[in-house]
Amino acid sequence: MSFAGFVFDMIRRDKENRNLRLLRRERLNERLDKMYKGHGMPRNTTAEDMEKITRLTRQKEYSEQRHTVRMMSIIMGICILTASVLVFIFTR
Repeated sequence: MSFAGFVFDMIRRDKENRNLRLLRRERLNERLDKMYKGHGMPRNTTAEDMEKITRLTRQKEYSEQRHTVRMMSIIMGICILTASVLVFIFTR
């Protein structure tokens, strides 16, 4: 086989792979559309309901953030305490 044959084979494989990627992308989009179908906001949601939802969401985010800060403080305190004990033990 000449060099041109290798080139044509490579071009053909590249074209096939491009078509397969396109097909895979279309299948993924169809699957996502099926999965998320009907998960939007209900049509009869009022402004008061939306305000309540946003307020509850903010409260939940705030409480999660406080919990994360507390846990990080506890972990950092334990690490500092452990490091202090190790330094005290090994410096004697």
